Formats: sequence, C-alpha cells, structure tokens
Amino acid sequence: MEKTFAITPWKYALLTTCILISALNILFFSCGVVTWGSASSIYGGYAAALCGAAVFAAAFLGVYVSLKESYKYSIYYLICTTLVMTLLATYFFTYSSMREQLLRQFEDRVKRLFDEKSIHDDTMQPIHSLFRCCGLEGPQDYLAKEEGALPGSCCYAADCSKSWNINDEGCATKAPRLLQLQSDINYYTCIAMFALEILGVFSAYFMGKARKLIKTKDDETPINEN
Repeated sequence: MEKTFAITPWKYALLTTCILISALNILFFSCGVVTWGSASSIYGGYAAALCGAAVFAAAFLGVYVSLKESYKYSIYYLICTTLVMTLLATYFFTYSSMREQLLRQFEDRVKRLFDEKSIHDDTMQPIHSLFRCCGLEGPQDYLAKEEGALPGSCCYAADCSKSWNINDEGCATKAPRLLQLQSDINYYTCIAMFALEILGVFSAYFMGKARKLIKTKDDETPINEN
C-alpha cells in the first residue's frame, strides 16, 4: 500500500498531462502548418511540423513512463521534455515576431492568386477549398467577368448547379479572418503546451523519486538508499 500511495498520484498526474499535451498538439500542429503554409513560408511549416513531432514523441514517452513506473525512463523523459521545451520556446518567440507579417503575406497572396487566375487555370483553388470562400468579394467576381461561370472550387463538391452549394463569402475577408483564428490557436496552444510540459516535468520527477526510494518488483534493479 505504501508504494501505491507514494507513486500513484504522480503517475496519473503525468499520464493525464501527457494526454492533454497530445490533444493540444493536434491543434498546434495542424493550425501551425496551415498558418505558415498559407503565407507560403515552407520552412515555417516544417518548423511547426518538427515541433509537433517532437512534442508527440515526448508525450508518448511520458505515457510509457507513467504506465511503467520506471525511474530510469523518467530520467529520459526529463531530458527529452527539457529539449522539447527549448524547441517550443524558440518556435514561440520566432512565431510571435512574425505573426503580423505572415497575415500580411497571406492577404497579398490571395490578391495575387486572384489576379493570376484564368478560365483554364484556377489559381484560387487552394484558397477556395481550404477556407470555403469564392473570389475576392464573392461569387460576383466570377459571374461578372467569366460570363456567369463559377470555378468548381467555389462550390461544395464542385457542384455549382445548386445555390446552397456555392460559397457566398469573398476570400478577401473570410480567408484572413479564418487564418487569424488558426494563428491564434497555434499561438495559445503553444503557451498551454509549454505550461503542461512544466507540470509533466514535476510529475515525472516526483514519480521517479518515489520509485527510486521504494523497493519494487519490476525489471529494474532496486536502488537502496542509505
């Protein structure tokens, strides 16, 4: 009973923390890649993906540590999480300094893609599909210039025969608004994950300490304290 009482609270604290980190990381990863990618920043998208993968790896290690109740692996977790926190902090400060620039780049990109469109080359297709919008100001941008023809990307499942399938809001307003939301989610989930990583470090440290001080029957060699 002594072992269970000493280790169990920290074990489940670490497990819960790692699960929460993994859930938040899904939002961080997806919104980060979309935000950087929409602004045509390839390396930024890679950086968000790298951070997301590192966070997932550390979280899965934390889950293993909590289930194994391992002192040795708790040390590995502490080292990995410290590295991940450094990576997250670097990403956060870099991203914070570039957020407004990325949004401006995206607005310029939307206007440029609209200017480059043609009947045979729907350059707006990625924007239409991702943000469920149409043209700059709305479908009228195409209806006035393309003799009533809408590109399939302006409509749900490329079916423009039904009015309710048509995306009726322009990309000049809807796309930046949605990208701002994606940017905010990426920003705040990064902060939340960093805070949870700190909780995970404390939980792993005290669980490992309890495991070290108590003689156990698992595969590790017991450590006797003088």
